[in-house]
Amino acid sequence: MTLSTEDIVAIQQLGAAYCHHMDDGNGEGVASLFADDGVLEIVDMVKSTGHDEIVANCSVFPQVMPGGRHIVQNMWVEGDGDTATMRAYLSNVVAGDEPKAVQTGRYVDEAVRTDQGWRFSRRTLTLDGPLF
Repeated sequence: MTLSTEDIVAIQQLGAAYCHHMDDGNGEGVASLFADDGVLEIVDMVKSTGHDEIVANCSVFPQVMPGGRHIVQNMWVEGDGDTATMRAYLSNVVAGDEPKAVQTGRYVDEAVRTDQGWRFSRRTLTLDGPLF
C-alpha cells in the first residue's frame, strides 16, 4: 500500500517540527518526534539513541549556534504501509542584522507509523563541510 497524501504531509510535518524544536532548544519536543528507540545521528560527530540522549543533545542548540535557524527544503518522501523514508536538504543560517548561511547538509530519515502517529525511527544528517 503506497503512502497517502495525509501520510506524506504528516511525515513532512515531523521535519518541520524538528526544526522549530531544535531552534528553540526544546529537547523534549525533539525527542517526542522519535520512536522510543529512535536514533538521531550527525555523521562523524554524535549519535543519540532513545529519549534521554536525544533530549540532552538537542537542548543545547541555541547555545551552540545563537540565532541559528534550520531551513529544510526539498522534502522527498517515499514509503509503503507503516514505514517511510524522507530525504531533505539542510541549510543552517544565523539570524540577526546580517543573516548568513553557516552550514549545509543532507538528511536521510526513516519514519515509522506508531500509535501516536508518524515518528522518526532514525534521522541521519551528513554535513557538507566542517561544523560552522
